[in-house]
Amino acid sequence: MTKEPRAMKEIHEVMERSYEKRKGLSDEEMLKQIHNSSEELMKKYNLKLRRPEKRILGSVYKIGC
Repeated sequence: MTKEPRAMKEIHEVMERSYEKRKGLSDEEMLKQIHNSSEELMKKYNLKLRRPEKRILGSVYKIGC
């Protein structure tokens, strides 16, 4: 069997941690968590990124942003 490259192993570990954090969440809860996390990163690194309009996001995912 081929040995897994270190970078690929790290990616798998990150994906597993992400799955464990979100496995019990509904789609709505997961989207809110992703949105909140991205907001925190944008503030932390002073990023000015465009976001989809809330009305579009809410209608596509059926959530109230």
